[in-house]
Amino acid sequence: MGFSYQIEVAVTRETSTTERGRILERFAQKLLHTQNYSVTENVRLTASEVDLLGKEKTTGETIFVECKAFRSNLSAEVLQKLLGNVHFKRYSSGWLISTFSLGKDAKGFEHEWQQRPPEERRQLRIYSPDTLIALLVSAKLVVGADTLQFDRNRFKAADEAYLLLTQDGEFWALPIIDPASGIRSAALLFRADTGEQIFTQAILDRISSTDTSVALPWISETTELAGTATKLRSELESIVRVPMADHWADYRPARPEDFVGREAAQATIFRFLDAVRAGTTSTRLLALKGPSGWGKSSSLLKIASRAGNVRNRRKYFVFAVDSRAAITRRFPELAVATAIKEAVKNGFISEQPAILEFGSASSLFSANVMDTINDELRKSNKVVCIFFDQFEELLYKADLVDVFDEMRRICSSLEEAQSNIVIGFSWKTDGVIPTEHSAYHMWHALSDRRFEIELAPFSEAEVGLAINRFAKELGYPLIPQLRRVLQDHCQGFPWLLKKLCVHVLQLSRAGTEQADILTSSLNIQTLFKRDLEALSSTEIACLKQIATESPAEFFKISQNFGDEVVARLVDKRLIIRSGTRLTLYWDIFRDYLLTEKIPYIPVTYIPQANFNRHIKALAYMMGKHHLSYGDLAKAMNLGMGATDNLVRDLVNLGHVEANRKENLVYPAFSDEQRAIEITFSFWRSHEVVRHLLSTRPNGETFSEGDFQTVYRGANKRSEIGEDTVHAYSQRILRWLIGIGLVQQRGEAFVLLDALRSPVTSLESIAKKTRHSLFLGEAPPQNVISAFSEIRNGLLGRRDIEARHGRNTCYALINLGLLTVDGHPKVGRRSEPIEEIVRKHAIASATLTFVCALDFHNMSGLELGEQLSVQLRTGWARASKQRYGSALKQWAAWAIKRTEPDLFCTADARTSI
Repeated sequence: MGFSYQIEVAVTRETSTTERGRILERFAQKLLHTQNYSVTENVRLTASEVDLLGKEKTTGETIFVECKAFRSNLSAEVLQKLLGNVHFKRYSSGWLISTFSLGKDAKGFEHEWQQRPPEERRQLRIYSPDTLIALLVSAKLVVGADTLQFDRNRFKAADEAYLLLTQDGEFWALPIIDPASGIRSAALLFRADTGEQIFTQAILDRISSTDTSVALPWISETTELAGTATKLRSELESIVRVPMADHWADYRPARPEDFVGREAAQATIFRFLDAVRAGTTSTRLLALKGPSGWGKSSSLLKIASRAGNVRNRRKYFVFAVDSRAAITRRFPELAVATAIKEAVKNGFISEQPAILEFGSASSLFSANVMDTINDELRKSNKVVCIFFDQFEELLYKADLVDVFDEMRRICSSLEEAQSNIVIGFSWKTDGVIPTEHSAYHMWHALSDRRFEIELAPFSEAEVGLAINRFAKELGYPLIPQLRRVLQDHCQGFPWLLKKLCVHVLQLSRAGTEQADILTSSLNIQTLFKRDLEALSSTEIACLKQIATESPAEFFKISQNFGDEVVARLVDKRLIIRSGTRLTLYWDIFRDYLLTEKIPYIPVTYIPQANFNRHIKALAYMMGKHHLSYGDLAKAMNLGMGATDNLVRDLVNLGHVEANRKENLVYPAFSDEQRAIEITFSFWRSHEVVRHLLSTRPNGETFSEGDFQTVYRGANKRSEIGEDTVHAYSQRILRWLIGIGLVQQRGEAFVLLDALRSPVTSLESIAKKTRHSLFLGEAPPQNVISAFSEIRNGLLGRRDIEARHGRNTCYALINLGLLTVDGHPKVGRRSEPIEEIVRKHAIASATLTFVCALDFHNMSGLELGEQLSVQLRTGWARASKQRYGSALKQWAAWAIKRTEPDLFCTADARTSI
């Protein structure tokens, strides 16, 4: 039979680079001696490359010899560089001795070279494995692989033969085919010089300990074929598809019918597959990248499902394999073979050979069987895509370190064959690959040869679709407030949104009303802790061992903790079994178990209450172990709706835990310093402050307009209007000033990059923030007229008071439009003066409070009484009438063209 040949330097891992090179050098010397050359100088020696100078014994001409012991195809660049050396050094000839076959471009170069005149051709000689073997056999240095004697009735040899160059001499290795699967299952070993079959266990063990890519059990006198077949079956059983959720709330990758979003990524992948089908791209590698929990596995299941629908099933076959189940370095090779067999089984590939036989990793796509399959795929305009999901998980398995070299060889073989087959990777971008790991070299070596798609956070539209799907599972619509809480909390992270939605689903099914869920903690660490609280110490220990060894061996874990413990954790969906491997349901949960840390989640929550109101609530709760909602409502003089909103703020900032069903609030602080620290920590990590730090470093000042721009950049909600942006940015700025993170300096502000709050007591905060409330001191038109003149050059408080009155001046100052000395605080904007005044008015705490009431049906006195209670002022009846009427006039004017949901909600009642 005809063999395809591979030559390998096979040594143990601890063998030095020099010794590896010496083995290659000795092999080259043997070859040169057969051609009447002697080696005169060793120019360069590395583990896989040796450069020699040879001298012809008769003519004395000098040749330059490059020896390449690579395990993948050589490029034309190698030949071009060799020719350059020959010409530059004026050698008579350059020889390339390669232990692996030439790549397509190198073969093309060789073909062109053979067309040159004889004198020119002799300047370059190329010795590929087939040529080398023929020379060695002719010189009787080795016997031909086709003459090796073995029991052909018992063993079916593959169509490839390996010449192994070792420290113990040269050996022939012949892989044998498992008749049931058509896959290599073992190998026969022979002495290359005599053809004697090796049965000695010591020699077989030494060869097994080398880095040969044969990587198969060696047949000895005691080997039972049934044993090798069993081992192969076990390895094939580890090739399992990506697991799929049983229902919507299952944390495993989503069912295609539950999947939402990622339309752009899906379309991009199918366009790439179409380019392969059409032959318009030579790229055959694909990568879907993204951090943990961003839906890579779910996306693969959706893509595979779409590929198999009625419209697409004659064009695409997508096989998504779970890499965590791998138990052998042959995992990539076996996965590809399994995918091809599945494509045949499903009728996607019809004109297959009678017997499907597969080659090794480095020749997988150039084997005879694959040639037939490749031809059919091209002719029928089809493509097969094998996706390796979570391939980086194999980094954590020391016994599978060679799998990355195997994958690199398979990828090189695929690129060389240019068949209509694609290898894809789902790759986690928030992991770190050590530079010394073979995975690092594989991933970076393929970087310019693969097509990459990187998943982004969910867009607002995708978050909305996911919440709609959740509402369908819930069985009834979500109230708008809860929908907004989920949108704000998830930050566009698919994993976080899923965790929050499942938590809400569990609470709802336990009888909790949606309105009550608003006051429950949605802190992800708290939710992970709850996952663990319901477990026994044995179950937690089992989880931690699986996390440490992930992917862990099922039988080992079962032996250590018992089948029942493992079964319970599987039933609770906390662990997933893939083949014989166990993993936790989430990479993020695994990291939390091991480090008690979770990925960074931006803080974007904006309290609905004014800073001063929040501080008053903290002061009231000081020293209390718990209090009722009614106690808090009475102390703060709020209705129950406003109290719910205030408690929601307190929960989200971390000041309290609340149980709406039991009507209780539990403060999370025991003294005012701790209460201040919690507030400061919340704002110090807020996304607005992080953006401010990055845009205004080193204490640079900023204006209110600058701050509004920063808020817009930090806010991911593109649907909110400018009025809302202005109101929210003003509210946040007041919080930051109150807690001491921002300091006002005249008309400007500066961020204090402090690690602790300069505030020392809640009382000092209350005093500092009590002044400058806007009370409608002058009618809107007076304020607009005065501000218009100020913008046109009228400066100085005395002049303003003289022309427009003292009350108009107070109104401008309290609205934040004017400094106390009469200078405008707002830079020149293109928008009308009236709009600027209106935006500042609707951002004021007092007007926000009034608009939250049914002010249209209230008298000025009634409004004034409500304000007096809120502010605890003790105003006289006349003052209540005056301020109430003035603010009612302002509210009616401001609300005409204002976004209706900006402040006219129960939330706004807590804003003073």
